[in-house]
Amino acid sequence: MVAMSKKAFSPNLKESIYTPSFQRSTAWFLLVLALFEGITGFGAGPQTSTTISDLTFGLLNRGNSLQLHILLIGPLIFFFVLHSASGIGSMLLRRGIKNWLIFKIIIPSLTIGIYIIGIYLYVLLL
Repeated sequence: MVAMSKKAFSPNLKESIYTPSFQRSTAWFLLVLALFEGITGFGAGPQTSTTISDLTFGLLNRGNSLQLHILLIGPLIFFFVLHSASGIGSMLLRRGIKNWLIFKIIIPSLTIGIYIIGIYLYVLLL
């Protein structure tokens, strides 16, 4: 696992998180999660819950929508932080910055730190 993480944050490899294909895939995951978050948010609302419940044939009633709305925050945080780290790294690469300290220590540390803060705030909801 450590060997894979070294490859993941390497600015020179095609399998790293800084490639455009990786950014595209995290963007698609974020789009799907954001759509589900919006639908479940409307399903949990007092005025719009009956509309969402009718559209989903009773599958997303107000209780289920609220539970899913809260549960989707964790994956949304994960993919947002990963997508942001990927974007920052690829921006630095486009500008010609390839300092190993930035790509091997600073970006992974900030990514993990921001993710931990996000999950801590998420756990406060539960």
